Amino acid sequence: MQLADSIRKARQIQNKFSHPSCAAVIVAAGSSARMGGTDKLLAELGGLPVLSRTLRAFDDHDMVDTIIVVAREDQLPKISRVCSPYHKVRIVVPGGNSRQESVMHGLEAVPEGTELVAVHDGARPLVTPEVITKAILKAAKFGAAAPAIPVKDTIKVSKSGGVDETPDRKTLFAVQTPQVFDTVLLLGALQNAKQKGLTLTDDCSAVEALGMTVLLTDGSEENIKITTPLGGVEVPFEKGLDGHSDADVLVHAVMDAMLGAAALGDIGKLFPDNDDAYLGADSIELLKKVRDVLRAHGWRLGNLDATVIAQRPKLAPFIDTMRSNIADALETDVSNISVKATTEERLGFTGSGEGIAAHAVCLIEHV
Repeated sequence: MQLADSIRKARQIQNKFSHPSCAAVIVAAGSSARMGGTDKLLAELGGLPVLSRTLRAFDDHDMVDTIIVVAREDQLPKISRVCSPYHKVRIVVPGGNSRQESVMHGLEAVPEGTELVAVHDGARPLVTPEVITKAILKAAKFGAAAPAIPVKDTIKVSKSGGVDETPDRKTLFAVQTPQVFDTVLLLGALQNAKQKGLTLTDDCSAVEALGMTVLLTDGSEENIKITTPLGGVEVPFEKGLDGHSDADVLVHAVMDAMLGAAALGDIGKLFPDNDDAYLGADSIELLKKVRDVLRAHGWRLGNLDATVIAQRPKLAPFIDTMRSNIADALETDVSNISVKATTEERLGFTGSGEGIAAHAVCLIEHV
């Protein structure tokens, strides 16, 4: 009994002054098709690439021992250069055809014997030390943990177009990253998901599929995934836009201008915000539908002039890609598309940073 008591006390002392070994797997292997081939993780945010800010959060954290970065194969040299200043980065490995595959590739590069792995989205550069710490400590005790914030919107469940259920908002949480797990547990969970052909939206789901419980820790409103769509481009920005589809306010203004010029209503009529078919829809794809609607009524675009009104972010580096995206969707020459950006000199809701606005005018021709 004396020996057992001594071992127990030794472990208590060790736990007080140390932490389980933990590797961070930073997933930076997502598609950048909507960036016109430009990786949003390499775009600057406050003078540094988005990925640099993400890496710095983990490189500076005392409870993270090593970092594995998973990147698209065509971006490996660029991502490696971004990683070079961070001494905890062990290796940059190529991703797979899905997020699950990419995480598995990262896990395979984790040093043998590492007790915990923290999987984090490379596009969440504003994660705080407190969010990381809480998730690691909870996972060290229970095997699986993830930060989350309460859902503020009322959520409806619909399986056939009507409302089937309105869940109690108090029970709903938006899960963030890093999602932290016992390394062996996550490896087994992802292998199980692969064997069963499961397509999962996050790593927690893989663990849940084993019948395990994932504990939630306090997330942060600031810990957002940076994806603000404008003109079909994912513009790096610490604030997102809220909407039924992807909330691309520029493309929405273009669609409304075209429909209005042809006296065919507006996007609210064509794509109702109570129709789940358009929930999270890519606005560029909706623009193609508007193009087809106008053609069916004998109209085509002549030219277009659109303006984005925003105090931030700076849009000049993305304007040409926006023009190309819109021109491609409308099957017209890019010379027919004008996109520009302006501010309201810090006045109004756009000037205060509460929102982004856009308006557009167009000439359509009868064919």
